[in-house]
Amino acid sequence: MTAYQNILFDLDDTLLDYGAAESHALKQLFSDFNLKLTPTVKQTFQNYNVGMWQRFERNELTWDQLMEHLFADYFKAYHQLNVPGRETIQTYLKYLSNNHQLVSGTRTVMEYLKQNKYHVYAVTNGQKIVQDQRLKDAKLLQYFDDIFISQVIGLQKPNKEMFDFVLQHINGHRNNTLMIGDSLSSDIQGGINAHLDTVWFNPHSLHNSTRLKPTFEIHRLTELKAIL
Repeated sequence: MTAYQNILFDLDDTLLDYGAAESHALKQLFSDFNLKLTPTVKQTFQNYNVGMWQRFERNELTWDQLMEHLFADYFKAYHQLNVPGRETIQTYLKYLSNNHQLVSGTRTVMEYLKQNKYHVYAVTNGQKIVQDQRLKDAKLLQYFDDIFISQVIGLQKPNKEMFDFVLQHINGHRNNTLMIGDSLSSDIQGGINAHLDTVWFNPHSLHNSTRLKPTFEIHRLTELKAIL
């Protein structure tokens, strides 16, 4: 076993296929409003959505503001519709929680970690109702020692305080804890902020145009076996 004992995983687009869940949920939500989800419309929403979540990560929006304005502002700006913000996002999250497709290699890696007695934790900025349901349906809960969700603890990646909270609750140390995730701005930046080693999961071989330098970069989850 390596020096790492505690493995922190992001969930969306690291272990759970958020893209598949998002497509499923958006198609149903747009149908509710008698709107067609064309590829262009979908891309426009995704760009807007990423921007809103990045504002949240930078503490420019509170959680309540994100929930209130995410869909209300989008539908008003792009489709001239006045929709109830919180009610709409709750409907969307219900649709989102119904999809639990895994990223390729997830179960293989989780079994490997379990067999080798690593302590495994989820660290996510997602919604509790969504992540709990998806993990349960995907039969992944058995692999985690604990799950840390920003909505529950009131902190979010990439804030150092969220990782400090996690380390305190798992009785972990920075030199034996590894953060794994697909987002440079959230997972890798957060890990660096907390002085943790990091693994950038980059399945699409994207160019890193930031100044962030993850400790490792992998393109398939199964490549973790060479690190752990």
